[in-house]
Amino acid sequence: MNPERWQKLKTLYEAALDKSAEERVAFLDQTCKTDPSLRKAVEELLESGSMEGFLEKPVFEAVPELFETQSENALVGRRLGPFEVTGKIGSGGTGVVYLARDTRLDRSVAIKMLSSEFSGDANLRERLKREARIAASLSHPGIATVYSFEESDDRLYIVSEYVPGRTLHQVMTDGPMQFSQILDAAIQIARALAVAHEQGIIHRDLKPENVVVTDSGTIKILDFGLARIKPKENTTSNLRLTRSGMFLGTPAYASPEQLLGSEVDRNTDIFSFGMMLFEMAAGRHPFVKTDSMSTIARILEAEAPELSLINPMIPKEFDRIVQRCMRKRPADRYGKTRDLLLELEQLQDTLVSTTPKPHSSAFWWWQFHQAVAGFGYYGMLYPMWIVKDWWLKGIEGSLYFFPTLIAVGVSANLRLHLWFTSRFYSSELPEQRRKVSRWIRCGDILFVLMLAITAIRIHTIHAIIATLLMAVAIGSLVAFLLIEPTTAAAAFERK
Repeated sequence: MNPERWQKLKTLYEAALDKSAEERVAFLDQTCKTDPSLRKAVEELLESGSMEGFLEKPVFEAVPELFETQSENALVGRRLGPFEVTGKIGSGGTGVVYLARDTRLDRSVAIKMLSSEFSGDANLRERLKREARIAASLSHPGIATVYSFEESDDRLYIVSEYVPGRTLHQVMTDGPMQFSQILDAAIQIARALAVAHEQGIIHRDLKPENVVVTDSGTIKILDFGLARIKPKENTTSNLRLTRSGMFLGTPAYASPEQLLGSEVDRNTDIFSFGMMLFEMAAGRHPFVKTDSMSTIARILEAEAPELSLINPMIPKEFDRIVQRCMRKRPADRYGKTRDLLLELEQLQDTLVSTTPKPHSSAFWWWQFHQAVAGFGYYGMLYPMWIVKDWWLKGIEGSLYFFPTLIAVGVSANLRLHLWFTSRFYSSELPEQRRKVSRWIRCGDILFVLMLAITAIRIHTIHAIIATLLMAVAIGSLVAFLLIEPTTAAAAFERK
C-alpha cells in the first residue's frame, strides 16, 4: 500500500466524522472528485460507523480496495531461480510471504514477494537492496536471518530463514501466560532488539504476529528485512526506507510519534515492545477500544492502567518497566535498549534468588503444611455445623458458626492459593506470600478463637465434641505460632 494514501484516507475519514450528512457530500465532492476509489473507501467506513478492524490487522487487510490486486497463489508450484515455492504462509502490508525450498542447500526458506509499489521506483529499488544487505548482516539467534535480496520479472523478493512455530499472538490466545514465560520471552525479544538497534536497524512494526515461539521455546523476531535503517551512533548515513510522515506499521502497536507521522528511532520499537509485554501480562491490549479512532486517541493521550491492578501475579518492578516503555515522549523511555534489557535480567535474577528450590525437603514440608492446614480448616466446619444445628440453635448457634466460616474462608483459601502458586507459578510466590500473610494470620487467630469459645460453651453438653474443638484450636495455635515460622524459614532461606 502507498503509505501516503493510507494517511490521506485516515485524514479524510476523521474530517468527515465531524460534519453533517449534507456537509459530508460536499466535502467528499471537493476532496475526492479525481479519486472515486478513495471516496468509496471513506463512504464505506462512514456507513459502518467506525474504523473497527483497522487496528488489529495491517491496513491492507482492512481496506483491500486501496491495493493493487494480484493472484497471491500464482507463485505456488513455480520456481524462482533455485527456490521451489511450495505454499503460501501469509500476507503483509508489503507483500505476500511464501514457503519455499532452497534446492541448492536443501532447506526451507520464507520468500516475501514485495508489492509492485516497491518495484516501480529505481531509487527506491536501489535503496531497498542496500538496506536488505544491512539487515542480512544481522546475526542473532533471536532474529530470523535474511539470506538474500532477489529480483524476478521486475518483482523484488526477500529470501529469509523459515521459522516453524506459533506466533506470540497465537500463544496468547491459549490463555494467561505464566509470569516466568512472560519474563523469559521479554528478555529474548529485548536481546534481539538491542543487537538490531546497536546496528542502527529499527523494526517499526513490532507486534505479536511478528514474533514466533518455536517448539523449543526460542523466540524469533520476523520481518527485519524491511525495517527502517537509521545511522549508527556517531556515524552519518542517508539510508532510509521511508520518508518522514509515511506510516507502514500496524496502528494498534504503533508509537505516538509513528501515528503522528513524526521522525522515529529505537524508542518506537521500545513503545511497541511495552504494549506487547502489557498484553502478555494482562491478557488484553492496554489501549484498545471498540473503534479504531478511540484506540488511536488513547495511544496518543491516555496512560496505560497499572498491571498489578489487572493481574496481581505481576511484580511491581515489571509493571514499572512496562510503564516506562510506554511513556508518550520518546525521551522519557529508555535511552538505550541495553538499559531495558539489563533491568529485565536483573528482575529475573531477583526472582530466581528469592524462589525456593522446588526439590528441597524443607520447601516440600512447607507446601505440605499449607495443603493440610487448608483442607483441615474446611474439615472443622462439619463439627461446628453440628453444634449449630443440634445444640446451639437459633441466633446463638449462628454467632458461633458464621465467624468460623469467615475465618476458614480467609485462611484456608489463601493457604491453598499459596500452595497452588508454589506448584505452578513459583516465580510469583515471594510476592504472593508478602501480600496474603497478614490476612492468613488474622484468619488463623479468628479460627482458633471461635473453636476455643465454642468448646468452652458446649463442654457440659457434649464433652467429646468440645474436646475435639479445643484440641484442634490448641494444635492450630501451636502450628501457626511455632511450627509454620520454622518451616518457612527453612524453605525460603536464600542460598
